[in-house]
Amino acid sequence: MALSLPPCGLIGLALWLLALAGPLAGVEWIRAWFYQLAWWGYILLVDALVARRTGFSLLRDRPRDFLLLAWISVSFWLAFEIVNLRLHNWHYVGVARETLPRWAGAFIAYATVLPGVYLTQEFLGSLGLRWGAKVRPTTKSRVWYPWFLAAGAILLILPLIWPRIFFPLIWGALVLALEPLNHYRGARGFMANWERGDLSPLVRWLLAGLLCGLIWESWNWLAGARWVYAIPYLAEPRLFAMPLAGYLGFPPFALECAAFMNAVTLLRGGRSWGPDGLPPCRPLPKWLGWALLATLPIFDLWALHMMDLHLCMEYAP
Repeated sequence: MALSLPPCGLIGLALWLLALAGPLAGVEWIRAWFYQLAWWGYILLVDALVARRTGFSLLRDRPRDFLLLAWISVSFWLAFEIVNLRLHNWHYVGVARETLPRWAGAFIAYATVLPGVYLTQEFLGSLGLRWGAKVRPTTKSRVWYPWFLAAGAILLILPLIWPRIFFPLIWGALVLALEPLNHYRGARGFMANWERGDLSPLVRWLLAGLLCGLIWESWNWLAGARWVYAIPYLAEPRLFAMPLAGYLGFPPFALECAAFMNAVTLLRGGRSWGPDGLPPCRPLPKWLGWALLATLPIFDLWALHMMDLHLCMEYAP
């Protein structure tokens, strides 16, 4: 199989093997960059496997879209880091002492979040996973809009007010807040799929979230620069460094990734991330997309600075 992979897939496989072999051989610089090497190796490999099975590669066929997804992935995750300044659920140890390599490492690592989850669910789809593909369609209605928006607001506000009690709710707020916008504008979304009697995308994203969660935590456990959890309750038992109950947060987090990516398509004139086109939708104004894109570097630098002040607790020797 390896010889039939495109060059990017072979590079990904090599990076992944290098990341795994480095710590075993005692190579400290590889261990320090283990997480980044392993994840980017995984992404290149899975993109190649999807291309091998479907003929479409996001990296090969739409490189600018791939780079955009990686870039907005950084800001997407940094928003959760800002929320964590209030939650205090995790902090970082073993990070580089110098600012430039520390920020570069964070940027490269966070750029994997959206591509990693997206390509994982694409790979599951390429395997023919269609659980939930034939369910009873729901009626085309907008009566659920206010309920979703209210629930999303509650799931966001409660953890910010009482973080010690309600911190788990943050891993679901975004999908409830964005799904009405996506549905109203005609972007692909889970409720629109349900109206067609197809919940298989929902199932694939949930499974992709769980699989990526297992990968995130196992590779974090092996990495030199890593995060450490400080969970107020349900802290034991643990699988790797993550409390076992914490894995329940990864599937809804994947739905948040999907809802966010669907919302971004509205800022891209309805352009999807896959080979298939979207049904006619009402895109958001292009100037709004460009304005948001221009503010991302400012937000990213500010968020990284705030992480330095409050979340980086231990530096590498």
